Amino acid sequence: LITSIVAISAVVFSLMLTNFYRSESVLVARQAQDSSALSQFSGLASLAGVGLPSAAGDSVTEVIEMIKSREFVKHLMTFEDVLPSMMAAKNFDSASQELYFDPKIYNAKTKTWTREPSNNKGSKPSYIETHKVYLSDILSISQDKRTGLISIMVEHISPIFAKELLELIINEANELLRNKDLQESSGAIAFLNTEIPKSSLITMKDAINKLVLSQLHKQMLSKVNKEYILKVIEPPFIPEEKSKPIRSKICILGTLLGGMLTILWVLMRHYISGSLKSDLNV
Repeated sequence: LITSIVAISAVVFSLMLTNFYRSESVLVARQAQDSSALSQFSGLASLAGVGLPSAAGDSVTEVIEMIKSREFVKHLMTFEDVLPSMMAAKNFDSASQELYFDPKIYNAKTKTWTREPSNNKGSKPSYIETHKVYLSDILSISQDKRTGLISIMVEHISPIFAKELLELIINEANELLRNKDLQESSGAIAFLNTEIPKSSLITMKDAINKLVLSQLHKQMLSKVNKEYILKVIEPPFIPEEKSKPIRSKICILGTLLGGMLTILWVLMRHYISGSLKSDLNV
């Protein structure tokens, strides 16, 4: 009876759980290929205090840490419906392909936050609060040290939003790094152009001109390549099957737990019964 009750409870509990879907993408850092052309200028650049594209390992580490950062989450929150989908999603209707929000947290019609403020938290979730959910429940990112490939996964109750958010993460990571490098190279070119007239040595002028060319090459790569740093090998997709919960495992573990409780109950009754008989005999 105990085993049956626990097993049935496990089945009911598993059926009440919300389905989650995972969209995945495999990428490679393009910088690893393009930086070799500029390596010949690295010595000159260090003397002038100008930064050239980083090595492959550095660029991968930079982009991974940027995607995991609070500032990146803050940037993602500026896009329409991203914050409500991350922090107020309640259920997903597979028939209509619509995501519904918890009315106690967010009103989709008026686009206002209805959550009761508490514990120094306002009605609208802050980027710090969202960042915790982003890292713990939504994003998973890793790099294969052997191949250098980067795997990014986004998990959500809406398979459509999971795919869209993953695409947004990849596109914005490329765009932010592109803008950063363009600003740095523009500043470097402006600085080097002011230094050319000051130099009286022909060799020094040639060296500065080479540095200018390297920065122009950097700008060309930034503007030509749409996939600036992250080159997509396996693009994000709309998952057709849920990633969790695994209801069969929940049911099996529930049945095993019920069996263990049954055995424990039988042993306890046997021990208590044996103790009472011994006391009566005495």
